[in-house]
Amino acid sequence: MGASAVLSANALLLQSGPASAEAAPGFETYYGFGLPPTSYGGYGGNADEDAKYTFEYPSGWKPSVPNKVEKGSQGIDCRIFNPRNKNQTITVVTFGRAGEDNKSFKLTDIETTVQGFQAADYDLQDAIAMETGRTNGQREFNGEPYYDIQIDSPEVTYLVTVTVNYGKVFALFVKSPTRLFEQDEATLRRIQETFRTLGSLSTY
Repeated sequence: MGASAVLSANALLLQSGPASAEAAPGFETYYGFGLPPTSYGGYGGNADEDAKYTFEYPSGWKPSVPNKVEKGSQGIDCRIFNPRNKNQTITVVTFGRAGEDNKSFKLTDIETTVQGFQAADYDLQDAIAMETGRTNGQREFNGEPYYDIQIDSPEVTYLVTVTVNYGKVFALFVKSPTRLFEQDEATLRRIQETFRTLGSLSTY
């Protein structure tokens, strides 16, 4: 299946309904809070009260709690890695307020937005500089737009999803060594497919 076909399939899946609290077999459900830097350091951030976003990740992968500096200077809200290959990671990055009125903020330049996250993962900068292919897609979930990007490079492949909610930009980065991407593709895409923000823009 080509990358564009996969992105189309992802869109159909995500329009089908909200994420179940029960993850698929072989996966765990992560709930993220998007809290300010002062809340980070010893905070696990894995309960469903007041969660701002969620996704499923493979059972056995390990969350690594970001510290206040990583949250404050790099925007890292969540990081999970594969202990059998620590170069396979999930990172969620949030930018501060994207305008006091959510509806006034538009993700009109996805390229610039994605490049703005390079400080959170320096491999992303190299992947963009050396990319051999890119696939862009757009879908909706609960009426809100999600932008999906696949960045291919000789060393690393990224699956990226960017959206806006709660006056913030949320971005998911699923990273894998390119040599492992094809064999693990179904698992890695499952992470991206299940990523979504929770709650309504109009009620926050």
